[in-house]
Amino acid sequence: MSGYMPVTTKFIYYFKGPLPFDVYLERSEGKYTKIYNKDSEHDPEQIYRYENKEVTTLFISHEEKGLYGNFLCKLMDQYTSGHSDLDKSKIIDVISTSLEMTYERISTQNDELESNMAWASQQVKSALHLMEDNMAAAIEVFKALSSQNQLLKHSYMVSLFSLVLAKKLGIHNPKNLMSIGLGALLHDVGQTRIDPQLFLKSDLTTQEWDAIKDHPHLGLKIVDHTKGISSDIRSIILQHHEQYNGRGYPNRLNNGQIFPPAKIVAIADGFCSFISKASYRETTFTPEEAIKMMKDDIGHYDPEYLETFMTVIRGNKKPMKKAG
Repeated sequence: MSGYMPVTTKFIYYFKGPLPFDVYLERSEGKYTKIYNKDSEHDPEQIYRYENKEVTTLFISHEEKGLYGNFLCKLMDQYTSGHSDLDKSKIIDVISTSLEMTYERISTQNDELESNMAWASQQVKSALHLMEDNMAAAIEVFKALSSQNQLLKHSYMVSLFSLVLAKKLGIHNPKNLMSIGLGALLHDVGQTRIDPQLFLKSDLTTQEWDAIKDHPHLGLKIVDHTKGISSDIRSIILQHHEQYNGRGYPNRLNNGQIFPPAKIVAIADGFCSFISKASYRETTFTPEEAIKMMKDDIGHYDPEYLETFMTVIRGNKKPMKKAG
């Protein structure tokens, strides 16, 4: 794996002030030359010349990935501070890039899944444009998610898997896909209003668990006055913890009462929780193990949707035969 990660020249071009990391140019394959030192300012004319030569990507060290994330937040602040004529497309690009930085491939050796995940990332970017009419609120929502890096990563991964499952289920209407993508991205935004220490505990009291279970309602309050947040997206935020058997929360809805896209997000949410590191447990699970545990949790997830999701994850791989 390369020790460098790509950054777009346009972000460097528009940033004002000292750069918080070293910047490199790839002179030839695998050969990098430092063109800006950390804490120096870039030369806009030089960046412009690179772009005229169709060089649109520069590089920073993987070790400074965290600094790049902070850089994107500062860049967004520059776009928004004291300006009424916000460049919405630039802000969407920054938010989208910040999300993409959290992407983590899973080990499935499934080329079709990787292709679909790349497609889904473009769908997420399109979905973000639904919030353009209230960009100030969109920025606040994004900053709330960004305050907890693990939550931002989880939200993005859930959005990607939700879209891939939706596509596999035959949902192709762009409006519906954008609602699912954005609803999945925002499904846990209510957690930003809850004491983060609660998510570090494995032995919650009844009162603490009730506080966590309030996050769907808190999420609705956060997006309550945000244009572009449709009733479909709100239903996903509210219902993503409802269960097929009626034992979920907050309203104990059963199969026929649950908004179908919320069922999709519930499956992606559960899967991503199992395969990712969690502060309250040491163990992570393989995709196969995660699917098995979800299937064993009878009545939690829509069985038809879960069966379809299993084919998404396994691809062309045949299920393992039981011994005997």
